[in-house]
Amino acid sequence: MVWSRLSETLYFFRQHWLSLLWLLLPVLLPASLLINYRFHVMFGGEAEKAASDGLAMGVQLLAGLMANALVARYTLDETGYGIAGHAGRLWGDALARVPSLFLVQIVTGVLIFLGLLVLIVPGIWLLGVLMPAYVVVMAEQTSGIEAVKQAWSRFKPAAWQIAASLGVLVAALILCMSLLEFLKGLLAGLGLQWRWLAGAILDVLGLLLAQVVMVVLVRFYDLERRAQSEA
Repeated sequence: MVWSRLSETLYFFRQHWLSLLWLLLPVLLPASLLINYRFHVMFGGEAEKAASDGLAMGVQLLAGLMANALVARYTLDETGYGIAGHAGRLWGDALARVPSLFLVQIVTGVLIFLGLLVLIVPGIWLLGVLMPAYVVVMAEQTSGIEAVKQAWSRFKPAAWQIAASLGVLVAALILCMSLLEFLKGLLAGLGLQWRWLAGAILDVLGLLLAQVVMVVLVRFYDLERRAQSEA
């Protein structure tokens, strides 16, 4: 089951990576440019540095949520759920769901963290149960709290399969991110004037690869919906 979902995910990503790149570029590129340019280099003061770091973190959070929403919406449309239509509707729906995704991120993050504190195993199980809430928000237009409740009631049977799939993907992503960071380090060592721009481009590639997590969650959502219809 796990390898089947991963195979479907990688196949989908290979088929649609260019469309996903163009979809996410207006979100990821400005955020990556901001983070890499580091406004405090221009001003140099500690206050300016702290302010620019805080701004960069906020932009990174919002960009990540928007990217999650766009990828989930796009993948759901391609899978046969939701609002198949022009790009404007896709962007509008994704933007409208960002606050709910932010709430899902807070609630699931706290619960998974508490599970990991108690024992590692409950935290991993909660990861598998609660992560599909991101997709439920996009597919069923629910609030963040309702999406978490739905994930809790519907995805417990597949929790270990989801957690295992995410674990494999995260391990692969860590290797890819390490390679990208190595390349960024090489560019920094060369002392090129526009190395921050090259670093931003590498960050965009990394963030695009990270969206494979949303694709696999949509695959499990589709599996759960089909199981419901057959019951």
